[in-house]
Amino acid sequence: MNNKDLNARQAIERIKKVYKNMEKVLDSLPDAFPKSMKNQIKDLVFDDEDLSKLMSELDHHRPPKIFLIGRTGVGKSSLINAIGGKYLAPVNDVYAHTKFANKYDYVDNGKVLMEILDTRGIAESIAIDNKISAEDMIKKEVNTFLPDVCIFMQNASHRDDINSDVDFLREISEDYRKNNGVDLPIITVINKVDELAPSRFKDPKEYPISKNNNINEVIKYYGQIIMEGGLEVNEILPASSLIEWQIDGEFIDTLAINDLPLAELEELEIGFDGRYGIEKLLDALENSIEDYDALIGLKIACRMENILINLTDKLIKIFAGFAGTIALTPIPVADVYPLIAIQILLVSLIAGLGGRDVSAKSAREFLVSIGAVGVTGNIFRLTAQQILKFVPGAGSAISASIAAFGTKTIGDAAKKYYIEGIDIKKVSKDYKKKIKEEKKKS
Repeated sequence: MNNKDLNARQAIERIKKVYKNMEKVLDSLPDAFPKSMKNQIKDLVFDDEDLSKLMSELDHHRPPKIFLIGRTGVGKSSLINAIGGKYLAPVNDVYAHTKFANKYDYVDNGKVLMEILDTRGIAESIAIDNKISAEDMIKKEVNTFLPDVCIFMQNASHRDDINSDVDFLREISEDYRKNNGVDLPIITVINKVDELAPSRFKDPKEYPISKNNNINEVIKYYGQIIMEGGLEVNEILPASSLIEWQIDGEFIDTLAINDLPLAELEELEIGFDGRYGIEKLLDALENSIEDYDALIGLKIACRMENILINLTDKLIKIFAGFAGTIALTPIPVADVYPLIAIQILLVSLIAGLGGRDVSAKSAREFLVSIGAVGVTGNIFRLTAQQILKFVPGAGSAISASIAAFGTKTIGDAAKKYYIEGIDIKKVSKDYKKKIKEEKKKS
């Protein structure tokens, strides 16, 4: 799945559509699929608390409000793009632009993903006149904005004297607590670690020991200043927000990006991914944001694929369990049909979550392409029958476990292909390997 497929609004609509149409799809199954089974799987899906909670969350969330403080050139915009996983165009509110701070939204296809209050810190802020200080004006703007979290950014490659910013952020934190009765979570991000020596290594997977040692040393340096300044922070994290962007395989110069029309900005894809520490930063943000609606908004903005994967895993678990139930049902060997129907339906639902309109025919074609045709209906059933010959009394429990395993394996393969975007050849190879291993166990 590429960046375009992870458009938050489209992904949410896909999830809602799949969930809403599930009952209709189940009702449309041929009469060979018993009505009692249709009702049973409806109950499993629509009475599932986790699924119901997720659908509610998709309807009730808001963009997280992030207070960014960091000097010019520290890479604030690039960090937002890095945690979003795509190029997000900032939309300024002209009425919120001051000499002290900028308020702007990060928007994706018309949907606000994050609200940002951006200030350069007290060292670069200048009072307009003698009536109100820069410090008081920034405090006022922070209390008006009511951020969910503060990201205090520093540059790994330039050790600025940040004592004044540490002192001022401590004052903001104390003022925020006094005015709002809650703490302002603060995460310190030491950005641009890719520029540390040896700077020629830009791919985090290739960072040598010496570069990692330099990263640790910089974290220690800033951590000492923050501790001595009495500023309480949730985390101090190293990061690189280095991303090189491309359109249709052609790399776009960073300086030229600002001149691109909006339509082309939306076409930008990651050409080189030099991000470092971003997943840990997202974990820290999730752990720091206390407002539940804002937390869900963050996950939708930055971890939509995780939401899709978790939902897919839930459906796989439900359908695999139901497949085992089918195998336990005392109906003739014709129960092969409901079992295969369940597997085709599962593949279709997962494909729908991945943005594909997949018919029963194309779902069967997917099963053919990975070598799964008849696997749970024939190979697994044959294996079960062979076991029963040698283990009298083993009965349907073995058959049920085989049916459940086969359905789960098919679901996992569909997830890899439709949600994670893994090549069909690799999906097929992994699938056949799992089947082979299971047959050996049997």
